[in-house]
Formats: sequence, structure tokens, C-alpha cells
Amino acid sequence: MQARQSDEMAAVQSFLNRLWRFEQNGKRWFDPDVSVIYPDRIRRRPPGTTSKGLGAHTDSGALERWLLPAYQQVFANVFNGNIDAYDPWDAAHRTEVEEYTVDNTTKCSVFRTFQGWTALSDMIPGQGLLHVVPIPEAMAYVLLRPLLDDVPEDELCGVAPGRVLPISEQWHPLLIKALSSIPALNAGDSVWWHCDIIHSVAPVENQQGWGNVMYIPAAPMCEKNLAYAQKVKIALEKGASPGDFPREDYEASWQGRFTLEDLNIHGKRALGMPV
Repeated sequence: MQARQSDEMAAVQSFLNRLWRFEQNGKRWFDPDVSVIYPDRIRRRPPGTTSKGLGAHTDSGALERWLLPAYQQVFANVFNGNIDAYDPWDAAHRTEVEEYTVDNTTKCSVFRTFQGWTALSDMIPGQGLLHVVPIPEAMAYVLLRPLLDDVPEDELCGVAPGRVLPISEQWHPLLIKALSSIPALNAGDSVWWHCDIIHSVAPVENQQGWGNVMYIPAAPMCEKNLAYAQKVKIALEKGASPGDFPREDYEASWQGRFTLEDLNIHGKRALGMPV
């Protein structure tokens, strides 16, 4: 929690949020200078670990990207054949998307401008680093791929509702070829990727040293994100697991756990509290 509400994190999140066009025609889609706390997991991978990694995908909805009215507006230029006019940095209608109508623990209930890793240990290439296709516009390829003639009419290239959007060698060989490793990370470094970016985690065998990261995104304040932040506040008061995550409630009886009294000005703003 200290990392999530630090001055440095708030400054980085504000900078990243401002890379987006968040205000058009008198409507402000989000506040770039306040990001909610999304208390995502910590990945702890000890030396000697062997892991199959994580396959290429994008988050924030799969089938929903074709079906939801808000997403249809986000990607209108793609679906209308005006691909050159599509701007992945335009925030219009993104905060209106409700990707997951079924309650499960594989969803993210907030709009994230960027997903992020903050390294807790040094990590080098070949040791299970993040790989990305560093082209947000590649989402147009993904959305149009199922419409091509070589894809059966009842097939959406592996897509299923309420899941991540898979990128596969079978349907997206050019995108798989484009996956590129991030550079080596030192403890304390962070790496961020646009919410539409295709990403994966490379497999590792006999991990050399620790491979630990915190998942901290940039999730700017908006109506959608405030609704989730208020639920996080209630969970923090109880020491309960927040929504979107398994009901483990490890901290409910933990002495000395982080509480509302430990929030600084960034933390209070991030949970929609007065400061």
C-alpha cells in the first residue's frame, strides 16, 4: 500500500493518464491527476521456479469488445472501415464499458489507461519477463481477424465471454511474431503498457534469483472507477479481500495490518475520501 499511494507512483500515473485524450467537446472522461487504488496481486517467484508463463492476450474484455455498445463506439472507426482514423489514445466511451456482467475472479472492474509491473527484484531476459506487441493499433487486427474468409462463421479465433482475449499462433501468427521482451529490470523499476496492448509472460526454467513484481496500474478517477474504489474502502476497513479477487480475507484478523488511518493524501483521494 505504501507503493500504491507513494508520491512517485502518483506522479507517474498522472503523467501516463495525460498521454490520453481525456476531454473532448466539453466532456471530461476521467481525472488524469487522481488514480484509484486497484489492489492487484503481488507475484512472488522464488529461485529455482519453473513456470510455463502466460500466453499472449489482452485484458478488459474479449467477446465484449464486439458486443457492448460502449466498445462499439470506441472501435467505431475500425468496424466502419475507417481504420486510419482510429485513435487508441482517445478515452471517449472507454469509461462507460462494463466488460463483465458475471461475478468472477478473472475480471477487472476498473478502466485502466495502463497496466503496470513494479519490480521487487532484479530480473533479466530469459527469466520469465513480460513480452509485448508495442502497438496499441494492433487491436484493429484482432477485431477484424474473425471476419476474414478463412475463419468459420461460428468461430471468433478462440474468444469466449468473460475471459481474456487470446492471441494465438493459429489465428494471429504475425502478432505472435511481433512479441518482444522488455529489457532487464532492476528492483524498483516499473514498466507500463496501454490497456489494449497484447502481452504475455515468457516461460522460465530454474529461475535464477527472485522474480517478484507488484501489479500496479494507472486507473484514473471516473464514475466507473470511483464505484470500485468505494468497495475497496469497505474491504480495507474489514481487512477483507476486495472485489475481483478470491474471497481469501487473509488480513481480517491480522494485527498491525494497513488501515484507513494509514492512508496519505494520495491514498484518500484514490479511495474517493475527503482530504
